Amino acid sequence: MKKLYLILLGILFLLSCSDDNGSVPGTGKVGWAIGWNQNNAAVILNTTNSGQTWNAQGDRAQLEGYTGNDISAVDDLTAWAALGAADTTDGMILHTADGGLTWEIQFLPEEVQDAIKGIKGLSRDEAWAVSLHGTILHTTNGGQTWDVIPHPDVEIIEVNRIDALTPDDVWIADHKGGDKGMVHSTDGGETWHKELFPDVNPGNGPLAVSAVSPSVVWGAVSWQGELYRTLDGGDTWQIAAPRLGGPNDFDDVCAINADLVWAVLNLSGDSGGTIFRVTLQKEKVLPDQWNPASGYQYEGVTAFDHKTAWVVGYKGVSADPTLPDGIILHTQDGANWTNQKLPMDNALLWKVSFVGAHR
Repeated sequence: MKKLYLILLGILFLLSCSDDNGSVPGTGKVGWAIGWNQNNAAVILNTTNSGQTWNAQGDRAQLEGYTGNDISAVDDLTAWAALGAADTTDGMILHTADGGLTWEIQFLPEEVQDAIKGIKGLSRDEAWAVSLHGTILHTTNGGQTWDVIPHPDVEIIEVNRIDALTPDDVWIADHKGGDKGMVHSTDGGETWHKELFPDVNPGNGPLAVSAVSPSVVWGAVSWQGELYRTLDGGDTWQIAAPRLGGPNDFDDVCAINADLVWAVLNLSGDSGGTIFRVTLQKEKVLPDQWNPASGYQYEGVTAFDHKTAWVVGYKGVSADPTLPDGIILHTQDGANWTNQKLPMDNALLWKVSFVGAHR
């Protein structure tokens, strides 16, 4: 009887600390990663167990000749992928509503003449996307139709990232736009404006963006290893974390709240990288940094909190040539990193998104 009691007590404990779907924390999270392989075909990877195993998805014939530029997970069944042809003259959006068993090509308006660079799903029905040279797209019917959203008063030159948390607030990082390269709409795309980033070096511009709320957004600028933040919805931006990474790119950021952000930094383009977790405490900047896989460039990051995060990237020129081309790193304690096994060795990974995470 005592043994049965202890077993029941153990079951109750596991249920009390489980995720919403009843799984033990960290063991059942659904996510996707995207990139391409050495044969110039896009690669989509999926996990349903927090990355303990990753599986390749998608029709090889659909993916040939494309790079995987962005991925956005909405729920366990729904995700959008942004792709671009190798010559950047053609873009594609793929959509799954069955957990990736099938990925359907979505029809795009004829105005789309280049790669789809960024995409962000808000629900099963609604998503925003943007092409490399600034064609803004919006769907409210699961991608059955995509509408081109005009921005006649705002020039967009070369996009690197998009983010949105609500149908109204959308941010686009135009890294060729200089110190006014953050493009923002607060009314669902009816109007657009540019936001000023202070102390941007000539030739640089916003490279990454991650929104916490309509008021709180983090960003980064090309070739400037500093992190920017706004607390008033973009009316003013400040350098919240200066002089972190020298004259290098923070290629992606994932903000948890107003005082905590994850970021991945590339060193000299293709010589490797560094993972940062930056905490602001009153007037102090408290950075933690790691390079758990020497020689790999880190290109994408997603996180749930200060402990649970995934980073993806690919092998730089300084890495051991016998190592796999791509990498997925995971921490569940905010201190130690695990190199998760990939289903292929030739996948160069660019972005990552988990259901319920901050990216």
